[in-house]
Amino acid sequence: MVRVYLRRIWERLRTSYWFVPLVMAVLAVLLAQLILWIDARIPNETLSGYKVIFNEDTEQARVTLTNLAGTMLSTAGVVFTLLTLPLSLAASQFGSRLLRLYLRDRTTQGVLGVFVATFVYCLAVVLAIPPADYEPDAPQLTATVGLLLSLTAFASLLVLIHHIATSLQAPNVAAAAGAELRHVMSASILPSRRWPVTEHPAVAGTDPPSLPALVEWEGCPIYSDGTGYIEEVDPVLAIPLANRRNLVIRLVRKPGDFVQVGDRIALAWPSQDADQEVISQIRSCYRLGNERIPTQDIEYAIQQLVEMAVRAMSAAINDPYTAMTCLDHLGAGLAVYAERNGYQPYLYDSGNRLRVIFDPLTFGGLLDGAFNMIRHASRDNADVLLRMLDAIERVAERSSTADQRAELLCQARLVEAESQTGSSIAWDQERVGRRCAELASRLSAREGEAITDGKPEVPEPDSPARQRKSHYNSGTGC
Repeated sequence: MVRVYLRRIWERLRTSYWFVPLVMAVLAVLLAQLILWIDARIPNETLSGYKVIFNEDTEQARVTLTNLAGTMLSTAGVVFTLLTLPLSLAASQFGSRLLRLYLRDRTTQGVLGVFVATFVYCLAVVLAIPPADYEPDAPQLTATVGLLLSLTAFASLLVLIHHIATSLQAPNVAAAAGAELRHVMSASILPSRRWPVTEHPAVAGTDPPSLPALVEWEGCPIYSDGTGYIEEVDPVLAIPLANRRNLVIRLVRKPGDFVQVGDRIALAWPSQDADQEVISQIRSCYRLGNERIPTQDIEYAIQQLVEMAVRAMSAAINDPYTAMTCLDHLGAGLAVYAERNGYQPYLYDSGNRLRVIFDPLTFGGLLDGAFNMIRHASRDNADVLLRMLDAIERVAERSSTADQRAELLCQARLVEAESQTGSSIAWDQERVGRRCAELASRLSAREGEAITDGKPEVPEPDSPARQRKSHYNSGTGC
């Protein structure tokens, strides 16, 4: 529970404009005390010969630092005003989901922190300078550091303006969302583990692969006590509990799912051992919130790029090149998933006994989420459809199983079928058809299969290639 809670807090801090300035303000106070301590031990006569050192009296130092503090405060207000421009443009053009990419931008947070820290430093020094009657020697080194900080703040303002100009460019926004997608793909994939023979006495002589079905049929359902989106799931928290109580726990909801009070989120088997303590601790594996975040939610990370691409293909914006860029990053992210063969839905304790089962995303489901909406929005643009086929081929090159290549081949067929239903001319439809046939031949060649024609049929909705795993949302209580 603590680990999930701390990760959630850290994610909130990363996507805020106040955390970094607050930390830098605290450091500015400490810096002011340190420089004043050093300055008190250096005679003014030692520094008076240097032209780069502030050599005025105490009152002049106080007035100078007070003016600098007022200037920093007013300029910081201008900086905050400048930041509303990229936020409003990003929300209107790219979608509100991408606002968090701007909120977590380190350059913007750092520039705000420099202005706030300079203001706090000058204010702390002004309050710490004693009256001239009591201490005639001015803190020359301390005032000089304040001047240097003010120059650094104004230099950072130029950096911020340049950064805003570059961050508003669609390729940079797509690159940031793509980097986040690849990160969550890599961070959320569990290493492959062989299924060992469980030592639970109730399943002595039972075939281990039948254990998930046994948990599904006989497990005690555990229901949600809150409403919201599942932001994070920490199945590792359930392992000590399952090991201590000799349980097998199935987590039937994943990050990104919306649950309400009474929805089934887990199963514990054997059901007679699932008391209130077990139910409470299993519920603590889930962290609910008002919004989805891409720390574990791969679908949400994909949706950020999909929303950007679909908006780019709308009649109001009509920017197919942005959609192509998004498809490039979607292909790169899905290639990471395909190369590592996705999730392994089993977790074991230190004794190599199965303890936690969870339902991962399917590769076909990720492909549908990445390509379906973009394919529908781009049916009249052959170039975007061709770029989608390029992305599918990029993923196919990293695919590790025949099932993955079957899903990719299905997506290629759907792209060709979408082109046929669009209003593009016959030449464009033939381009898409030829490219689809080439891709189908390459995919089938890897499986040692022959292609009889270049236009395979689109699979039926209920065919095995289109079937998806259920979420096991029904059940009764103990």
